[in-house]
Amino acid sequence: MLNPTDVALICQGVHGDPFAVLGPHGTADGGTSVRVFIPGAAQVRVVATPSQEVLATLARRHDDGFFE
Repeated sequence: MLNPTDVALICQGVHGDPFAVLGPHGTADGGTSVRVFIPGAAQVRVVATPSQEVLATLARRHDDGFFE
């Protein structure tokens, strides 16, 4: 899980390296974490292509539109 400071900086549009934290990233346990910033989104789902299978529904981490 991304630390609250990085989440706030992304939401404020002032993070020094947003691509270092947004998108898919490996986790310490060998899994994958996906982080996105989509202002105005009510829900975000990760969908496989071409099957359209929903792999995950991301949790809202910040009201401005940060999901993980």
